[in-house]
Amino acid sequence: MTSPRTAAGRHVRARSRARRAVAVVATTAAGAVVVAGAAGAAVVAHLDGNITSVEVDSVLGDDRPEPAPVAEGETGPLNILVMGSDDRSQLRDGDAFGGDIGGGGSDTTLLVHLSADRDRAVAVSIPRDSMVQVPACGDPRGEGRTRTAMFNSALAEGGPACAIETVEDNTRIPIDHFAIVDFDGFQDVVDALGGVEVCLPEAVQDPKSGLDLPAGTSEVSGEQALAYVRARYNVPGTEGSDIGRIGRQQQFLSSVVQEVTSAQILLRPDRLVRFLDAATASLTTDPGLDSIGDLTRLAQSASGLRPDDVSFVTVPFEAYAPDPNRLQWAPQAEDLWASIREDAPLPGSPEAEAAADPAPAPAPLTVSPGSITVEVYNGTGEGGRAGEAQADLQLQGFTVPVAGNAEPGAPAGVRVTYPTGEEDAAETVAAAFPGANVVEDPSLQGRVVVTLGPGAPDVVEVPNRLGDQPLPDRSEPATAIEARSASEDICAS
Repeated sequence: MTSPRTAAGRHVRARSRARRAVAVVATTAAGAVVVAGAAGAAVVAHLDGNITSVEVDSVLGDDRPEPAPVAEGETGPLNILVMGSDDRSQLRDGDAFGGDIGGGGSDTTLLVHLSADRDRAVAVSIPRDSMVQVPACGDPRGEGRTRTAMFNSALAEGGPACAIETVEDNTRIPIDHFAIVDFDGFQDVVDALGGVEVCLPEAVQDPKSGLDLPAGTSEVSGEQALAYVRARYNVPGTEGSDIGRIGRQQQFLSSVVQEVTSAQILLRPDRLVRFLDAATASLTTDPGLDSIGDLTRLAQSASGLRPDDVSFVTVPFEAYAPDPNRLQWAPQAEDLWASIREDAPLPGSPEAEAAADPAPAPAPLTVSPGSITVEVYNGTGEGGRAGEAQADLQLQGFTVPVAGNAEPGAPAGVRVTYPTGEEDAAETVAAAFPGANVVEDPSLQGRVVVTLGPGAPDVVEVPNRLGDQPLPDRSEPATAIEARSASEDICAS
């Protein structure tokens, strides 16, 4: 996978173990800077040979979320999908859709976003039990069906490329790189790091995970670190759920970031090389991150980040009505994804409020709503959305004879599809749906089709609307996304 992308570059559309994964990747990248400058070529070559590389771009193709253009010579935002796996032994070079990797042991995935100016980073936890639209690559029957399934089934059934495709389809965020960490070696990694400090509000003895720690702070070795991030029984605040332990896992990551940025490991070459040997031996990446040189460049580009600049968040979620043991993303999740797509601060953060300048004036619309016929199809999973959109468009002069249900598997957000030669009409329709994805379909004739997917916004007024009757106010204010800074006291709840 390639990054950063430039405006002249290619045109593309697009649970616990994973939190340990992002710690391994971040610390490996930071340590690579030191090793690349100070270690002998033999050490670097050995570390390079540890990393497994899998090419996925050719499998993913070009129908992917399109990144924002980046001027020549400038860096763009970077999105890295970090995943955990119990076993990568059967993942071979080129096995991008290999169903053997991860299997039942794949857990929460993290989407790590680095801002274009590299002054902030966000690590978004995606719970494994999230019910999402999984594309055909994750169909265990091999029938090529898009289906509603648990998020972690994409990696388990279809490998890393399928996990990437699932994230891109549901968030419309382009993924630049991926990293998978094999946790058979996780204990060696933490031991090589010299241990990590953790904090518990009460003493815990959990025979299921092996966690046995007193109240307060403790420095844990690999075995206890593993138990710390895995335990979900007999731990206060966890109550047997995966979601309940997310805060503890993010606390663990915060502790890792604090240790790395304090330079304790970076100033000890013996510990550093031992750590990197364990870390790289557990790492599978795309070819863009498969060497110490690549990791060095990544670390150098983010070298100005401080713990205060790193935030850990969880996708906003709510109950999934068909199954109380599962969950689904809440409508507020779209606010989070939009902030990443737009490389903007997290919704509700002080930075977001400070940056809330008036939006630039949009390009003039050249086709009147009165001359456009629209069909609206609802794939959001929320009843009545097509009818609401139909009424709101009609108030503005559009002709909307059809409002119905979309086929299963509607992509997230809004897709506006138009016939060849009717792009200007489509732009008028798209103006009613902020963030809409506009796509040409030569098979259409005489109409523009709007498909509402999960997270689709309500209709807004278009600048050249007809009539003056105001639209109903169905919108809800953007909800602040709860985030934990990597600089926070690890004992803070």
